[in-house]
Amino acid sequence: MIGAWRALPALAQDAVLAAATALLTLGVPLLDATMSSLNGFTPLWGMLVCAVCAPLTVRRRLPLTAALTSGAAVLLAIILSQPQVGAWVTVAAFSSAAYHRDGGRLLPTIAATCWLVVLDLMLVGTPTYPSQLVMAVAAGLGPVALGHALRLQHDRSRQLALVEQVQERARIAREVHDVVGHHLSAIRLQAVGARRGTPADAERALETIAEISGTALGETRRLLGLLRDEDAGTDLGSLAARLSRQGLRVRLDGDSLREGVPLRVRHAAYRIVQESLTNVMRHAGVSQAAVRIGRDGQVVAVVVEDDGQAVPGRSAAWEGSGVRGMRERAAMLGGTLTVGPRAPRGWRVTARLPLDAPRETGNQPNAIDGTRAVAGRLQPETADGHGTRRARR
Repeated sequence: MIGAWRALPALAQDAVLAAATALLTLGVPLLDATMSSLNGFTPLWGMLVCAVCAPLTVRRRLPLTAALTSGAAVLLAIILSQPQVGAWVTVAAFSSAAYHRDGGRLLPTIAATCWLVVLDLMLVGTPTYPSQLVMAVAAGLGPVALGHALRLQHDRSRQLALVEQVQERARIAREVHDVVGHHLSAIRLQAVGARRGTPADAERALETIAEISGTALGETRRLLGLLRDEDAGTDLGSLAARLSRQGLRVRLDGDSLREGVPLRVRHAAYRIVQESLTNVMRHAGVSQAAVRIGRDGQVVAVVVEDDGQAVPGRSAAWEGSGVRGMRERAAMLGGTLTVGPRAPRGWRVTARLPLDAPRETGNQPNAIDGTRAVAGRLQPETADGHGTRRARR
């Protein structure tokens, strides 16, 4: 029943509403009237009732015109000394106009106020006290104020939906970078190794490239097909095993983040680890890295370390787009991220993510920043095919 009603065009819905309102306005007085009092309910009265209700048919297309036409029919009935023809219908029409009118939001309120003043003066005459007129008008404006309030709520919901859409686009931009950038880096390393190695090494490298590209294609399809599936691809053990097959031995210690960890926190931790290990493969020049996951009360601590050539005090921690992306992920959950050299040498990435992370924070980047991040994170290479050593930091 509800589905069939929603399937009707808006004009047909409003026509049904107008007809039902007319039947109600005609039927209730006739049911309450006695045989001796039926003389007042003439065909003219019935026509005026229909004239009051009929404008509801165009209440969405011409909201203010419909309300004014209905109000004019009510005043005409009073002039012709007809029984009550449904002033409440006109008040409802003004309330609908306050909701549906896009421009000149105050016009329905002004028009309704003028109509209510004229209606009260025609029905009661000059009031003994001005407060009587004010109270009568205020009572009639209540539904109009409700229409305004509902429209404001509707507009606010639309704005929130647009903001969520923009934020989602920024999130997708970061996801695409993390998936594509990670696998392309691994493919490039395998290709370089195949070019410098033996035919057997080249054969193994091609097999690895086929595996990596297949994984990348699957993750990209899953990302584009299930844009909000934040539980997909958060297994750190599988990530470590895959990178180990590609030449980077990863030691994974600590919590698996499977019990009592929200999906968005687990997802952020996975992406931070993935980006950090990708940077190790690109720039550190080492064959092993360590990942430690732990909990400190209501905070998840993620640490990724390598034993590369960075030395505290001598290696600058220039922050590139990849690090900015990781920092954005942590900030979105109300957490922090620190990056820099560690003693005696090597590089360390530390992220602290609260378990009770808010779903949205004011630090969330907008869509423009996310798009720029995708364009900027794939760093250009030099003529000899090697990227800048610390650009990823």
